[in-house]
Amino acid sequence: MESLSYYENQFIKADSLISDGNIAEGKELLEEILSQYPDFGKAHNHLGWIYYNKLSNYDKGIYHYKLAMKFEPKYPAAYLNYTYLLIDIGRYEEAKEHISFTMKTLENFDSSSFNSELGRMAEYENQYLAAYNYYKLAKTNALNPNFIDNMNVNMKRVKDKMSIFEKLKLKLN
Repeated sequence: MESLSYYENQFIKADSLISDGNIAEGKELLEEILSQYPDFGKAHNHLGWIYYNKLSNYDKGIYHYKLAMKFEPKYPAAYLNYTYLLIDIGRYEEAKEHISFTMKTLENFDSSSFNSELGRMAEYENQYLAAYNYYKLAKTNALNPNFIDNMNVNMKRVKDKMSIFEKLKLKLN
């Protein structure tokens, strides 16, 4: 068995392949890594992303994200990617529980992204005031100007969907 550092380097290559659009080669390399180191959490995260985003195999995506969080519990990408998947497949209650757990236990989570996702769920559930407030909170803690612009767009869209009474409540707050 080769050393872990060899497989860490292989992981970096797989990440680069995926970034360059060579998904199939990256997937093969990740599977090779996991055949030798089945507890390599970051490789599980990347495989979860491939199954979810490129192959629409949500069950395998969930499987790999859960393994990523188990084996690499301080790796924030897996927590956020898992959140995206749960929301995209409509498992909102599970996503809310996962976000709550993440915000309580993970030290280096991206509060802006998680609040944005809470806003997205609230908007899907026609809870426009809550959605507006989550987007506003996401914007407050954000540093990326494009993300901030997106939150402004989200807030405007949600405000346009509000009833007159919700808009009044918004002004009173």
